[in-house]
Amino acid sequence: MFLKESVKINGIRPEIIIAIIIANSVFDSFEVESVITSITDGKHSAVNSLHYSGAAVDFRIKNIPDAYDIESVAFLIRERLTKDYQVVLESTHIHIEYHPSF
Repeated sequence: MFLKESVKINGIRPEIIIAIIIANSVFDSFEVESVITSITDGKHSAVNSLHYSGAAVDFRIKNIPDAYDIESVAFLIRERLTKDYQVVLESTHIHIEYHPSF
């Protein structure tokens, strides 16, 4: 697993650490290196983003060679996490956030 040089981890929630471990194991199963591109850094929606509170993480997908595998990686991450997480396949990354439904 790699972190993009600009990634900030200050204030990361423990629930996201669990998500990172699980996502990394999924990437490993596809024999693709996982690369975290954002945690509490970057430019995100000021109103809705959970990145700024440490409750979201983004993983690079351009290093996954096959479009089918990209969707499969996102699907397996979603399957391995609980319903308290949202896993969204964006155009440039897989976004995971901890957003428990009360």
